Amino acid sequence: MPKPNPFTPKSGWGPKIFAGRKDEFEFLDKKLEEARNGRSDHFLVLGEWGIGKTSVLKEFKRIAQEKGFITSMITVREFRKTEDLTDAVEHLVETIPSKLPLDLNKLKKFLSQIDSLGIQVLGTGFQLSRTTERMDPQTFLLRCLHVLWEDLKDETDILLVLLDDVQNFDRVSEIFTLIKNVLSDEEIIKTGYLFAISCTPEGWSKFMQLHHPIGRYFTPRLTLKRLSGEECYQVIDRTLEETGVVFEEKIKEKVYEYTEGHPYELQVLCSNLYDNGIKGRVTLDQWSPALNETLLNLGEMVWDATYNGASEQERKVLYAVASLDKPSSRKEITNFIEVCNLGLSGGVVGVLLGRLLEKGLLAKPDKYQYGLIDKLFREYILRYRGYDGSGAVPG
Repeated sequence: MPKPNPFTPKSGWGPKIFAGRKDEFEFLDKKLEEARNGRSDHFLVLGEWGIGKTSVLKEFKRIAQEKGFITSMITVREFRKTEDLTDAVEHLVETIPSKLPLDLNKLKKFLSQIDSLGIQVLGTGFQLSRTTERMDPQTFLLRCLHVLWEDLKDETDILLVLLDDVQNFDRVSEIFTLIKNVLSDEEIIKTGYLFAISCTPEGWSKFMQLHHPIGRYFTPRLTLKRLSGEECYQVIDRTLEETGVVFEEKIKEKVYEYTEGHPYELQVLCSNLYDNGIKGRVTLDQWSPALNETLLNLGEMVWDATYNGASEQERKVLYAVASLDKPSSRKEITNFIEVCNLGLSGGVVGVLLGRLLEKGLLAKPDKYQYGLIDKLFREYILRYRGYDGSGAVPG
């Protein structure tokens, strides 16, 4: 009898099988070795939504701790408009020690430092309550990291700090300049800290525009790419092991064709295929219903909000690009719009293409061509949106 669905189609659920990323792990090994020899090269992990940034950081944590290095992995929370730089620093000071694989009672010097600054630790977790005026946030973070290392230096050569989803710092973006200043301080350089931060390309680009020197500081960059065909097949086969379910080879080929190696889309599509299997087999008969369900799932979870933020004119351009089914020039897109009588002039189309690029709804594979962000997004537009977002298709 088939076992429960092993694929993980919900955001935040890591895949059961981790495949690929050999180059990324070799990069980590190099950075850990450099840090152990006294030169911490803090680095950046970039990747689009669902590409596996969190999963890669979790693997980094596992690898580092297998080597005997202590690791703290943090998911940066979203900040309100009313919060400031000190709130961001307090978030780090609360979460870095709370995510260590250690009993907080072992952090005697750190807790003593917190107490001396007029701060209390509340609850069974780790939450700060200040009883005196706030101090300069850079000095506060510097002192806390220094004494935290004093507590841990006999336990490890490296304290790896992984900050996930740092695009959530967008309302307090000056935090990166502060972190750079703290990590560049002589007191911290002498320690074994190694920081790795993950961000979306769009989020990092915004930070760079406001605080461009941070780009030179977090110079080593890992840009996560989609999985290869071989890696996709490996994920599918290994995930299905001991489930009693088999995907036909044609199904695995279509999964790669449509997801183009996007890890999260792969999990959603394979989960729907698994649920549609009959007598432990998934064949081409199950492809169409599973694909339809996947498009609805991804629309609800990812695309609906972004697509609904596009104007009616922008939706017409998206429909045209989706219908052409290949990277196309502005002229080709304009010609299609004219043939379909969608009512947009060439000059307007050029402006709309620029806006769609800024919104992340279009990609530009080369200087003169435009395309959709991926194949499943194209199917979503053609099947469920039409030329104006209502599902209507011109006759």
